Amino acid sequence: MTLPPDSPACASVIETAIRELRDPDWSRLRQVARILAWKVPSIEAEALLFDALERTLDGRRRWKPAAVDFVGHLVGIMRSVSTHEAARRGLDTVALTSSMDLIGAGNPEDALSAEQQIHRLRAYFGEREDEQALRVLDAMELGCDGPAIRAQLDLAQTQLETIVRRIRRAAHRVLPR
Repeated sequence: MTLPPDSPACASVIETAIRELRDPDWSRLRQVARILAWKVPSIEAEALLFDALERTLDGRRRWKPAAVDFVGHLVGIMRSVSTHEAARRGLDTVALTSSMDLIGAGNPEDALSAEQQIHRLRAYFGEREDEQALRVLDAMELGCDGPAIRAQLDLAQTQLETIVRRIRRAAHRVLPR
């Protein structure tokens, strides 16, 4: 009996596909995992790859061999997981009202710590000579909103969004949790 072309693979076929992965396949998977994990600081590359394998093995994500090769299937899962995690954490949004939003200083007791963390962010961007990020941080500290920052710094919406994402990624990397 042959399976229809759109049938998902059974566990033994998946296990065989995993065993048949060669060094170039593993290298590609690790490289994709590193790139996707870099975009979402809360995800580690190895965990992302392991999650893709686990979701395939436990049946949460079904691989259809006739539709896509196994490496492509795993890459698709990693993309999906990283995109979902980024959306869940709000990494695609730019709705900051101040630089304190980057830190999460919600009460006066945290203000001193937040100021120290803002200083770390400034040092980080200063070392990289990222003047745009420094100017956006300055404007946010003055209480400017997105339209005011765009007008003050003569930036398009997409430019501001890119800079704010860069600041958020740096905050996730540089600041202690």
